[in-house]
Amino acid sequence: MLYQRILTAIPLAALVVWIIFFQPSSVFFYFVLFIVLIAAYEWAKLSGVQTTFLRTAFAIVMVITVWLIQQFAQNYHLWIIYAAVLWWFGVTFYLKKAKPKAASSNLNTNKLLAAFIVLPAATLAMRDIHILDQGAYWLFYAISLVWMADNGAYFAGKKFGKHKLAPNIRPGKTKEGLVGAILATFLYTLAASYYFALSTEKSALLLLLSIILTFISVSGDLYFSFLKREAGDKDSGSILPGHGGKLDRIDSVLAAMPVFIVGYNWLIAAGNKKS
Repeated sequence: MLYQRILTAIPLAALVVWIIFFQPSSVFFYFVLFIVLIAAYEWAKLSGVQTTFLRTAFAIVMVITVWLIQQFAQNYHLWIIYAAVLWWFGVTFYLKKAKPKAASSNLNTNKLLAAFIVLPAATLAMRDIHILDQGAYWLFYAISLVWMADNGAYFAGKKFGKHKLAPNIRPGKTKEGLVGAILATFLYTLAASYYFALSTEKSALLLLLSIILTFISVSGDLYFSFLKREAGDKDSGSILPGHGGKLDRIDSVLAAMPVFIVGYNWLIAAGNKKS
């Protein structure tokens, strides 16, 4: 299984890096739209949409919605990102005491509606990051920060994990793993601050943002685990050998990207002529 995961992850990571660093923002946007198409299909499945036709229709509607916002509602798309930030902070507090209901295949419209907040906001946030000065580097930092948090949590949890973080949702998640995630992202952000030549003040703010993003990325992971438990599914799909579905790979990224662009604008870019 591990070998299969590695064989799948390497070409995917190479593709993502190539798109981020060597393609214009327009190409990057349509690449993300393709990912949204798959993710929305899987989201519909987890929400109880029964037929392939209806799941596909939902995914197409989602992609069209994001495209229309990007093309014709640029003056308002920040409000969608802000709404997603508030939504994810709310989810973070909700998941502290949440208990998944018994697995059911019944349609849940509230879960479907949540997709219209999460998926467009993450897509627009990533595009907004990509078009920044040094945007490709900032976007790679933001995405790789999530990966660092995930790896830090995995290794710390495996070595030291004793106290469950969310036993009703993900019994394997531990508080020690969360500490490992924070430590990993803290060290990674120190290196990033040096690379971006940030002042001491901005470096401290970026470190603060990285800690917030770590919590939010964990919330993203737990939220989709919550959806999968209520749907009675182990994975969101099977499109990626050894990894499950697309949502299984991008759950934390979907949560972190809106928070990152808002934090960047408020904390890092504020007072600067350029990033």
